[in-house]
Amino acid sequence: MNMRFLLFDFLTLRRTLNLSLWLVLAALSGCAQPLKSPIPSMQSPRLALAFAYYQNGQYRVALDESRKVRDAQPDEPHALALQGLIYVKLHEPELAQQSFLRAEQGAPQDADIAHNYGLFLCEQGQYKSAFERFGRAVQQPLYADKSKTWWVWGVCAQKSGDETAAQSLWVQSLVLSPSAQPALALARSYQQQQMLQQASEVLNRINGTTESTPETLWLGIQLARKQADTQSIKHYALQLQKRFPTSSQWGAFEREAYDE
Repeated sequence: MNMRFLLFDFLTLRRTLNLSLWLVLAALSGCAQPLKSPIPSMQSPRLALAFAYYQNGQYRVALDESRKVRDAQPDEPHALALQGLIYVKLHEPELAQQSFLRAEQGAPQDADIAHNYGLFLCEQGQYKSAFERFGRAVQQPLYADKSKTWWVWGVCAQKSGDETAAQSLWVQSLVLSPSAQPALALARSYQQQQMLQQASEVLNRINGTTESTPETLWLGIQLARKQADTQSIKHYALQLQKRFPTSSQWGAFEREAYDE
């Protein structure tokens, strides 16, 4: 992202901030996890500006802007939640936890704050506390991104060593909203347990939709090869070629490098 983002007019910025925004935290189980925007609206243009700086990687500037918001509203939960995200990036876990906790105290029913705090706690190895926050998020009746929280909860459960719980959580995510990330996680988990048919069934439901990705199609091909399912191999390969002809997965298929 470049600084042109910061010059958007407020109406454009409002529309942007109302989208489901995805940010990158340190890898949990080797894959990036989604954070949620802590800003529900344009009630505070300065807070929106602070978040834009955060997105642009200017964490110190973002922190200064969020502090200005708190000068006027010391306990503003969304400013505190943003500070929690910033402190994570600045490698200040104690300050991050303090900020998330105060944000949670100010808005205990805010699902986005609970989601982000849960991610942070999981990264710190505080699994029980993380699970409590994920549970609180998905219990909010108006929360639109429950499927994402179920998925991340599953990743956290897997990290904690509970593969069975992780699988159940990913199933719940897929029931709410079929998407590639939980499908891949669940299929790979089944694959590791030599449950190839179950893994293939999970991917079949994704690979027949626009939610399929080079990764889901390639894993589908790999599993189909192990089961001598030539029809599925041809079907997935055709999709891979048509939709993702420049992907590394299509290149691997052309080289017959099935173990990559």
